[in-house]
Amino acid sequence: MAGLWGVLLVLASGCGRGQTPTESNGLAETRRGEAREAPRPAEVIDALFLGTGPLIPRDGLTRCPTQAIWSGYPRGTAVRVRLGSRVPAGLRETLEAAVAPLSDATGGALVATVEPTADPDPQPGVNEVTVTEAARPRSAGCSSDAGCVEYRFAGRGLLMGARVIGPPGRSFGEYVRDTVGHATLGLCRIDARLIGGPENSLMSSGPERDAGAAPGLTGLDLEAIRAVYASSLNPGAPRSAFLAARLVNLQAGQLPRPR
Repeated sequence: MAGLWGVLLVLASGCGRGQTPTESNGLAETRRGEAREAPRPAEVIDALFLGTGPLIPRDGLTRCPTQAIWSGYPRGTAVRVRLGSRVPAGLRETLEAAVAPLSDATGGALVATVEPTADPDPQPGVNEVTVTEAARPRSAGCSSDAGCVEYRFAGRGLLMGARVIGPPGRSFGEYVRDTVGHATLGLCRIDARLIGGPENSLMSSGPERDAGAAPGLTGLDLEAIRAVYASSLNPGAPRSAFLAARLVNLQAGQLPRPR
């Protein structure tokens, strides 16, 4: 088993002349209208699957397993989510509801099941995600006591397992985001403000994240997942492959590839 785990473990205000109230109100309305504009699917895919593009969090903390590369389990994988005995009661049912859309959204390429264990801190085997609660996540291997996700890879962007560590009092929504969004799907964070509010994605990030955040995968998330899994790409594909497949857009300063 030790040999098998010999892989990577990784942890905008006016200036110049004064504005009349009418002008100010008009500007405010324009900005509100811009904020309500639906995010473009290609930009959502860019943020969620690659941690790049205009919709990534303003603080730059995408929390991707790997940057600019699709991180995920190989197509055809059945992921087992194993819950340690210290996780909050009721989390199993919440996670089961959260993973239920995966088979349909991925065209059967990825399924996940949830099961409890008697082990307080189960370690992930191949194609397993484990979830535990630690009084001090830092002592369990995280860089801070806010908790973390530890990833294990079988190759570039190819997930082989993950361990989710949460602190006491963590919300079910945070567990779902880490367990389903990050550890099972390999998704990155997306800016809540730029997609119309935190309730529009499980992977929302920003100061509003904890207020009205999506409790599971949303229509926005599932649309992006379906588009990627319906393509010919596989986990481990770099952004250039997403661009060639027309799943994402050219970025500023990026030149189209010659045909």
